[in-house]
Amino acid sequence: MKSKPLHIKLDQKQEKLKSKLNMQDDVVFKQIFIPGYEVSGLFVFVNGTMDYPAFNEIVLDLSAAQVESRQPVSIEQLVISKICSVREQDVETYETAIEHIFDGKTLLFIEGMANGYALNLEKEKVRTLGEPSTERVVRGPKLGFIESLQENIGLIRQYSNHPNLIVKQQKFGTMEKREVALIYYEGKASDSLLKEVNKRINEVKATDLQDSGMLEELIEDTALTPFPQIQNTERPDKVLAALQEGRVVIMVDGSPFALMAPTTITMLLQSPDDYYERWVAGSFLRILRYLSLFVTVFLSGIYISLVSFNPGLLPSELAMTIAGTRENVPFPPFVEAIIMEVTIELLREAGIRLPSPIGQTVGLVGGVIIGQAAVQANIVSSLMVIIVSITTITSFTVPQYSFGLAFRALRFGAMIFAAVLGLYGTTLFFIIVISHLSKLTSFQEPYFQPMDFIGKKTWRDAFLRLPKRKKGGDSFEPVRRQNS
Repeated sequence: MKSKPLHIKLDQKQEKLKSKLNMQDDVVFKQIFIPGYEVSGLFVFVNGTMDYPAFNEIVLDLSAAQVESRQPVSIEQLVISKICSVREQDVETYETAIEHIFDGKTLLFIEGMANGYALNLEKEKVRTLGEPSTERVVRGPKLGFIESLQENIGLIRQYSNHPNLIVKQQKFGTMEKREVALIYYEGKASDSLLKEVNKRINEVKATDLQDSGMLEELIEDTALTPFPQIQNTERPDKVLAALQEGRVVIMVDGSPFALMAPTTITMLLQSPDDYYERWVAGSFLRILRYLSLFVTVFLSGIYISLVSFNPGLLPSELAMTIAGTRENVPFPPFVEAIIMEVTIELLREAGIRLPSPIGQTVGLVGGVIIGQAAVQANIVSSLMVIIVSITTITSFTVPQYSFGLAFRALRFGAMIFAAVLGLYGTTLFFIIVISHLSKLTSFQEPYFQPMDFIGKKTWRDAFLRLPKRKKGGDSFEPVRRQNS
């Protein structure tokens, strides 16, 4: 469809714009008079999106303009001189005008001039910088990203003033244009990685992107897995560490979460605390996380296997104690575990959705009361309540929330295998999970690559956080192989 040029007369422009905008009530048309030139001007903007002090300043400058007797200037030259600091683009068609209006720009039209001007007077509504809500640390920076893309990029620039830090921005989406930024260090990020990231982003045909999580799902290697193949964070320090490793960071306007690619399983298990505390404490916490993952997935399954299929593997006293606690329980261990695990997951989900003070109360009081009542009613054994409580606590040790969700879901798979095949089924499920992780990739990089035990640097940062050498030592950041 051919674009229609703007009318010269203001009243015709105003009527045409109103008809194309379907007479929307939040679009404001404000006329002013420039006395020195005896012409009128028209401002068009969406109410609530503009910086009114800056707007009023321009209106006052134009309303007070007078023709200078010594060096008279044209009305076009006068307007350009008054709006030069906020002028972005000339507007020549009605289609372009409407696009700028809904993009938050203010349009200025002058009587007798066909073209208009798009002014950047938008006042972005953002919350103030604060501590990340999902990645809190005891020691370290307390600053997190917000929903403004430009503020987030400025925050990264504040942390890194290196000239090789490259930021590429582009509009994304068909219905609602959303800005996406690609950030990397030139010379550190491989060309093949940059090419692959750009290719996947350009291939996405989404109508809108409300959060980076929507883009993450569209550009990851495979959707047939519970494991996240792209790391996300609210912390600028983690973004800088990823950039220094040669990874690429993707940020979406309107989302406080940055995406970092490629990603390995060890990166998802690392926390900034590991590097801000002493190396002994960092290594100890990291080992605890690996142990907690195993406990989260397999503890309930091992309990079901030993009680249902292999009680002879238990010490006699322990076996008699377990039998005593289950004496009046009418359900088999699998049903018993499912009841408690589903109940705990429901309480956890309810605690997230409710307001913070109420959610904490529901999670704590609900868990205690329901567990005690279930034991007293002989629905579950007391040992089962202890096991479910332990697996719930260990699931919170994973720094990456989406990664922890994957292992919480796998726990039910381990319980099913254990209920059908006993310890053999638990072992088989462990082999299946390891095989699946070994096949996964993240932007053509092996997802499980630090587990190959090849190379001293890999070992130094995969399971332990050994001390950094004073001279010529390895960096703190995780080491990964670069594609040639």
